[in-house]
Amino acid sequence: PYLAAVLLLLLRARFGFATLSRHAVERFGLEIGTQLAELLGILAPVGVIIGALLMTGMVGNLTYDIVAMAGEKLWLLLVLGALTSFILGVGMTVVAAYTFLAITLAPILIRVGIEPIAAHMFILYWGMLSYITPPVAIGAFAAAGLAGAPPMRTAFEAMRLGTIIYIIPFFFVLSPTLLLQGAALTIIVDVGAALAGIALVASALQGYLIGVGSLVHTYFHHMLRPVLFVLGFCIAIPLSATTPTLKALAVIAASTLITGLYIRRRTH
Repeated sequence: PYLAAVLLLLLRARFGFATLSRHAVERFGLEIGTQLAELLGILAPVGVIIGALLMTGMVGNLTYDIVAMAGEKLWLLLVLGALTSFILGVGMTVVAAYTFLAITLAPILIRVGIEPIAAHMFILYWGMLSYITPPVAIGAFAAAGLAGAPPMRTAFEAMRLGTIIYIIPFFFVLSPTLLLQGAALTIIVDVGAALAGIALVASALQGYLIGVGSLVHTYFHHMLRPVLFVLGFCIAIPLSATTPTLKALAVIAASTLITGLYIRRRTH
């Protein structure tokens, strides 16, 4: 990153967009070095833990222990598998984490009846969530250093913005139609419902609804935003994991609520 930034500064100075100075380059190098040192302090102990698991062969035993603990309960297996993917993905690149999990954990998930593509997408998503999840949150901490923002606050903000990423992998397992596996009509319905539901969940988290505006300044927003979140979640759940009645009621309730908010905003 340092060499790329220096090259960018040289190009900008060459074409007159900015004035290149030795002090600016030295200051930038110092800031980059400080950020790398902070990240190294996080990655070093994590690397020791992951290395110990790999060298002792405990990872293989861990995956089989997960199956033994979960038994025939799919939801428990998914939760334990998500935690395992998260832990083993800490401190590793996405490619390395996925490759490792694809060898150790994916075969077990496939063996219990999960679609292969759903199992691999499940571990891929959970293997990279450590980048935005405290206390590690390597990606968030790096962004905080560049922005000059508090690292832990940035990490929690990244976690809040990426809340839906924690849920989507479970939807992949419950309904592979979200991965375009299945009948065309079912794929269209499930994908469309998932997009609409995720939009409502994001609006509830951000406090802003497209077409309506800010939800923060409404006098009942403390109750409105949780309701939108729940309705969005119910709409996003694939049909195979819920009842058509519940999904229809959620769609009607969300449509009524959004229409009411739109009319109220237009009249005021």
